[in-house]
This record gives sequence, structure tokens and C-alpha cells, in this order.
Amino acid sequence: MPQIAAVVINDGAATPVATTFSPIGKDANGVFWFEQTTPSPTNVSTAFKFGYKQTRVLDAQKQLTGVSKVVYSLAIPVGETLGSSSSGYTPPPSVAYTVKCRIELDLPERSGYQERKNIRSFAFNLLQNAMAGFNVDVLQPSYS
Repeated sequence: MPQIAAVVINDGAATPVATTFSPIGKDANGVFWFEQTTPSPTNVSTAFKFGYKQTRVLDAQKQLTGVSKVVYSLAIPVGETLGSSSSGYTPPPSVAYTVKCRIELDLPERSGYQERKNIRSFAFNLLQNAMAGFNVDVLQPSYS
């Protein structure tokens, strides 16, 4: 069984760059976070982040439902373009906006290994599909 360790994910550049996310621990919501360590971010506030949480789903009466929920999240903070230091003062780096992704899987505990593997593979391959790529990369719905 794999232990929590660094995760390496390639970006979408023409010549892909492998980004290493190192584990940094759980937050108050039980999300286990990883933060970009390679390539080294220009400043900590713009380091890419990757989160993972797995829980067993409870109903309104706090009874187990037989479903496990797995949630992955990615965040890519983009730094604000800094102004000049014409007045002798360079402003500190800040985040202009953050590009985010959240993938949520609801997995019945009755489901078999192959069924869970299939849904993971479908999700991965969906994002490789030309229509999905167009929708995300160009911000255009395919049905317009």
C-alpha cells in the first residue's frame, strides 16, 4: 500500500514540466495538503497546492451510508504583476487570482475494484477528451 509521499504531476506546457508536490499535513477540515517544492516557486504565496481528503459519508442521523467520498483539489495561485520601484519602494508580492480544480468521487463501499478503477479512468480520460479540453482551455461551451 502506498504511503503518503511526494506527488509528481506534469503541467500542460508544450514541453511538460514536472512539478513535485511535497506533503505538508492536514488542515482543520481534514484535508491533507501537498505544496509545490520543485520547480521552486518564486515566492511562497504563489506555490501550487494539491489537496486530498477521503471520508466515509454519514446520513442525517450520523449513520454510515456505505459510501466513501474522495476529493482531490488543485490550486494554482498567480502572482500580481508588481509595479516599479520608482518611488524607491517595491510592493511585496501578492496573489492576483487562483485557478482551481476540484475532483470529487462518490464510491459505494459495495462497488468492486474494477468499477472504482473504471470511474477513475473515465474521469482522467474525460479531461483528455477534445471537447473537454476546448471547454476549459478556450472558455467556450461546445454547444454554442
